Amino acid sequence: MSVFEENRLAGLKDQQFDLAVIGGGIIGAGIARDAALRGLRVALFEKDDYASGTSSRATRLIHGGLRYLEMLDFGLVRMDLKEREILLHIAPHLVRPLAFLVPFYNRDLFYRLKLRVGMWLYDWLSFDKSLPNHKGFSTEETLKKEPSLKREGLQGSFIYYDGQVALTERLTLENILAARQKGAQCFNHVRVDELVKQDGKVTGLRVKDTLSETD
Repeated sequence: MSVFEENRLAGLKDQQFDLAVIGGGIIGAGIARDAALRGLRVALFEKDDYASGTSSRATRLIHGGLRYLEMLDFGLVRMDLKEREILLHIAPHLVRPLAFLVPFYNRDLFYRLKLRVGMWLYDWLSFDKSLPNHKGFSTEETLKKEPSLKREGLQGSFIYYDGQVALTERLTLENILAARQKGAQCFNHVRVDELVKQDGKVTGLRVKDTLSETD
């Protein structure tokens, strides 16, 4: 459906949907795709262009949430790791493995042990992953891998793997296209102005096409 049609919203008033998604970034697009694949009737509205907000300004990492281990949020880390593996599997043309080398300098034994345990937990929580497990390196091995690192105080390093998507906008758009192929109705440049409620429940949306100024 072209964004330049005069009234792209014609006919929506007579339709009923199981789910309305507000926002066409990667989260909204992913929700629309998942729901459509499950057979739900889905409508998605994005006030600007798809992936024009946070999704276009992200780190472009597909990570498992290593930093959340320090908060002991194992459930969140496991969920992120599962999602990372799904993306590596269904979108290998966009999501690729990325290695991180983490050197440490002048750290006490407790810190090094904590880091080692954290790496081990990261591997354990991603037991079904396709990426390699972490590895530890001595000072000399680290310098062979990264000769430009400062030697003074260097105690060694760890290498671990996450994923990276160079084109987050394309990943978002592919989710939108997949959702539409399964029947979802997705609109960009359509602003949600109001939630329509009846007896305390949301029963509809008031939306406006910002290109044609129709609603």
